[in-house]
Amino acid sequence: MQSIGEKLEEARKRKGVTIREAAEATKIRGDYLNSFENNNFTINVPEIYVRGFLRSYCNFLKVNSEKVITDYNAALLGEAKAAKREHREFFGRMELQQTPLVNEESNSKPQTIDDEKLRREEEVVEKVGLLEKVREKIDSIDKETAIKVGIVAGIALLILLVIIWIFRALTSGGIDDANQGQANPTGLVPAQSQQASPQPAASTAEQETIILIAVGDVRVSVTERNSGRVLLDAHPMVAGQREAISKVGPVKIDYTAGENLQVEIKGTAYGTGKTGVGYSTIP
Repeated sequence: MQSIGEKLEEARKRKGVTIREAAEATKIRGDYLNSFENNNFTINVPEIYVRGFLRSYCNFLKVNSEKVITDYNAALLGEAKAAKREHREFFGRMELQQTPLVNEESNSKPQTIDDEKLRREEEVVEKVGLLEKVREKIDSIDKETAIKVGIVAGIALLILLVIIWIFRALTSGGIDDANQGQANPTGLVPAQSQQASPQPAASTAEQETIILIAVGDVRVSVTERNSGRVLLDAHPMVAGQREAISKVGPVKIDYTAGENLQVEIKGTAYGTGKTGVGYSTIP
């Protein structure tokens, strides 16, 4: 007949798990499980926990836990009787007057263990273990929720930044016709380091010449606003290059790098006041 430890060890090996894996699955210390498989149930914990651990381990291994607990109770009862007999034999040898063991056993009620009480105690242990598992599950859910909230917040922030960038790109194109009545209708910034050069006289009262000055690599297009005539089409310019443009009426200047372009108007050089792709309107 197999002992409790042999049954547990055989079931574990049949399941194909190690002591360590079983300990992680059942939340029971590995040295306790190893002691159980060696039929050693003295693990310095209250008896209620020993039974609770045994029942949990049996349920994990798919072993009949009721049969194992019954065998365990029978083993405890046998150990108690053996200890009692040894105790009485010891005092018998000391010639102490005692009631015969046979009479005592015949007159006393059979020693039994209240299975219902044990079951309630074991249920308490199982509920404690279940609460621990629920707490671990809640902790893991909280972490997952925090991660998801962080991801959603990051995506929302990214979308907001993209919307702001698109809005600024659409509204930062330079000076439009509404600014033509201001003191500086071009919206250009006077260039501090650029010296003004003589401006050729206009051939007619309506015609005016402006000079594009590259202070770095830039590609420039110039279009008359009223006629739609293209005066310069995606013209590449390098640092130091100058292009004179004769125009009639307001023009729109598109550029790929506003920081690398200056416009000379009536002898005064202006910077675009912008960086990157943009445009400026010259009246």
